[in-house]
Amino acid sequence: MGLVKIHGHTCYIPGATNAGVYTTKSGYCLLIDSGINNTIAHKIKNVLAASGLKPKYLLTTHGHADHFGAHRLLKEFYPGLEILASPGEKIFMEDNLLGVKTLYGSQPFAEIKIPLLFARPVEVDSTISPGSLKLLDLRIQAIATPGHAAGHLAFLTPDGVLFSGDAVFHPAILAKYPLPFLQDIQAQLTTLEALAGLEIKYLLPAHSPEVIADPAPVLASNRRQINACLDRITELLARPLTREDLLAELAIEENLPMDIPQYFLNLASLSAFLSYLKDQGRVACALESGKLYFFAG
Repeated sequence: MGLVKIHGHTCYIPGATNAGVYTTKSGYCLLIDSGINNTIAHKIKNVLAASGLKPKYLLTTHGHADHFGAHRLLKEFYPGLEILASPGEKIFMEDNLLGVKTLYGSQPFAEIKIPLLFARPVEVDSTISPGSLKLLDLRIQAIATPGHAAGHLAFLTPDGVLFSGDAVFHPAILAKYPLPFLQDIQAQLTTLEALAGLEIKYLLPAHSPEVIADPAPVLASNRRQINACLDRITELLARPLTREDLLAELAIEENLPMDIPQYFLNLASLSAFLSYLKDQGRVACALESGKLYFFAG
């Protein structure tokens, strides 16, 4: 599928990771995220060429490989292309092994370094902060949306289209991954509340199969899923469980996708939920015989 118009000058290129495109009469355009690998970079190049467009700026929602894995080759295709990201995500894009190290806790073994988690590093030309960005004689709003990633940004175009990256999950994604990958639950809840207060005409999450014309129900479904996870984890901790045993029970109950890389993704997300619950006083923990047990407080 080629370039799909959303509203006004705002379009996107559908894919496993949707790439945002804002067009101008000059023929230059602005991109938001790319995708996971070089194959996607070729696809984006072909779609833009068919529409007579040349990218000038490439905005990045966050430094996960499936959102910037095609950046490096796009930069080779378009040497004048400027890659932009938040300061916090720049670190992970320029040393993407750092993200896998963070997930694993130290130097990861080879089986974890899959394309979903590990991409060729790419240099970020300029860092950006939340606020109004003047690019290609237009004003695009960068919005702080931490939770999935600490330096995550969403981008609101002048047409009222919000490219939310992984700050919002489509209900189909929540159904497939009922334990959503989040690093900070409180930050994510704050992000969802902030987005609910914006004037958004259309919402496009990065992994959405559709453009969403009414964001409110989707934002509400994200909040419900987080609260459902918090409640279920608390219920399971009626008896003390280690983090790994708790994950095993959730994996069976919720039929969580699970291979070795997914194991570490799920374990990291579960850790975020446990941190939130402990800080809220809903669970406690204790060390016994070399194992850390969590239990409802």
